[in-house]
Amino acid sequence: MADRYERSSTLVTTNLAFSEWVQVFGDEKLTTALLDRLSHHAHILTPKGASYRTRGRSGKPS
Repeated sequence: MADRYERSSTLVTTNLAFSEWVQVFGDEKLTTALLDRLSHHAHILTPKGASYRTRGRSGKPS
């Protein structure tokens, strides 16, 4: 990410909140630095409502 920072576009998709990323990377300082670079000049899109992928499955809202 450091090489791409402010040089190229990067798209990241996840279902984790930023607060949960430490569990993935295991280091709070590393995760904070990564999120700082990812979110600087970023457009963060947060969808609302039921997941499109789970529509039609039994027990899930349509």
